[in-house]
This record gives sequence, structure tokens and C-alpha cells, in this order.
Amino acid sequence: MYIAQLQYLIAAASHGTFTKAASVHHVTVPTISQSVRQLEDELDTVIFHRTKKGIAPTKEGYLILQHSASILKSVEMMKRELSFLKEEASENIIISTIPGMVPQVVQTTIEFAKRYPLLNVQMLEGDTQTVLNHVNQGYASMGLISYSSEQQETSFDWMPMIQGKAVLIVNKNSSLRFLNAVTAEDLRNEVFVPLR
Repeated sequence: MYIAQLQYLIAAASHGTFTKAASVHHVTVPTISQSVRQLEDELDTVIFHRTKKGIAPTKEGYLILQHSASILKSVEMMKRELSFLKEEASENIIISTIPGMVPQVVQTTIEFAKRYPLLNVQMLEGDTQTVLNHVNQGYASMGLISYSSEQQETSFDWMPMIQGKAVLIVNKNSSLRFLNAVTAEDLRNEVFVPLR
């Protein structure tokens, strides 16, 4: 006994013909007929009286239809409950980050996703203000930016992630070497060389 057989059986009884049941399920009439015949053989009973005008359930057929409808209802309920469980079990984490942080986060994210397969991790890239907006508006679970402690807004919780990993190296002849702190304006006309 298969779920499809029960579905064909209910459709045939509802429409009164194998032809209509076949049309509803997008299968051939012989498919419906054979399915009903297999159920009759398996249950050792006649489910439908067949006439030129269509089909009508036998006394035993009514009993089988009642149980079939109950089984199909239980199957649908099971599917819905499974769907809810899967939705509850999966969690979304959205990480918004500036482009320079992506290489440092990707490997950790991949390993985390392997360990927790129901966790859906997404990454968004943007400038610092975009990342702050994503976190502030609740669109992102967390944001990764490069920010000095003086620039930290009190509306966020700040947590240092990488200390001593990003350094600025300047030529001995550069005027930048005399500054205690370097601003974006100070770097406007400078050339950057990434180290690998």
C-alpha cells in the first residue's frame, strides 16, 4: 500500500470515475485502474462497483475510503509538523563586513557551517557605514569593521576580534612616520602595497 494509491482511490471515489481521477493526478486511466486493482488484491476485497456510468464504493469500499482519508490526513499533518521542525531547527546568521575582513572570516564561516549544518550563514559586504546600518537595523546579526575605540558608538556592543594583525608600515622618508595617529585624510595621496 502506497500513499499515491490512497490518493488515487480517494480521487476516484470523489469524482465517480477513473477518468476524472486520472485527469486530476495527471496520470493515465490504466494507472488509476491498476492502482485500485492492486489495493483490492492486497486487501482481498472489492472496493468499487464498476458500471458503464462510473464507479460506486461497495460497503467494504466505504470502510477503506474512511481509513484512507484518515491516513492521508495523518500524512499531511506529519509533513506540516516536519516542516515546522525544520524551520525551527535552522537558524540564519547574517554577517555584514567591510571588504578587507572577508578573507579572515570565510574559512571560519565554512568550518562553522560544517559543524552546524542547520545553520545558514550569509555574508554581506559594504563600507563601514553600511555595516553599521545593517547591524543597527537588525538586518545583520553582527558586523565586522575596522574602527578605533574613540569612534565607537554607544548604541552597539563592541568586541575586538583581531588585535595586532593590521599594521601600517611607512617608508622612513614618509612624513607619516612622525604622526602618533594616522587619519584617512593623511592617507589620501599614499600608495598601498598589500603583503602576502
